[in-house]
Amino acid sequence: MRKSNSRRAAIGGPFLVGLVVGLALGTSGVAMGAAPPAGSEVAMREEVQQALWPADIVRLSSAYVGRYPQGPGAAHARGTLALAERSMRTLERKEVRLYRGDFQIGSAMPATREQIRLAALGDKEAALQVARFHGSGSGGVTRDMNRYVGWLQYAAALGNGLASYELALHYRREDQPALAAPYEARAEELGYRPPPSLDHIRK
Repeated sequence: MRKSNSRRAAIGGPFLVGLVVGLALGTSGVAMGAAPPAGSEVAMREEVQQALWPADIVRLSSAYVGRYPQGPGAAHARGTLALAERSMRTLERKEVRLYRGDFQIGSAMPATREQIRLAALGDKEAALQVARFHGSGSGGVTRDMNRYVGWLQYAAALGNGLASYELALHYRREDQPALAAPYEARAEELGYRPPPSLDHIRK
């Protein structure tokens, strides 16, 4: 079922800005370096915060809300759940080839993991940034053009016009105009207008 525009507004925008760190609040009751007991409110809240794969975020957020409906992280968990569900639906689209392993990269730097987390919650700019990490081999990840394409597909599906156009350019460089054309059209639909220095590449 599609969320209404008002519902999207309620869980988007400023909510995403504080979401990655918001669930970490309230953990001062745990001694430094001591792992909270499994199943405790703090442990479950940390699991929600640290998850990177949308399906895991949905599962863990649901579990937290079910056990601690009035807990300090309940509001964030509900918002996280709604965002991750939308991301799951995007990942199910046939033109998006991105999988669990593409979100769980052990070598990724903390800043890269934060971008992956935001992308898992539907942040289209973060998804484009992760794609570029893979395209350039930066951010603690190895250069991987398959992941570069997959993350561009995901970012484009989230509504990132620049990602859509960047993907079209990639396909044209690979001499695959039939694959490039729909992404050029999609970029235009999303309002992206390439600068002249890029526009000549597709001609």
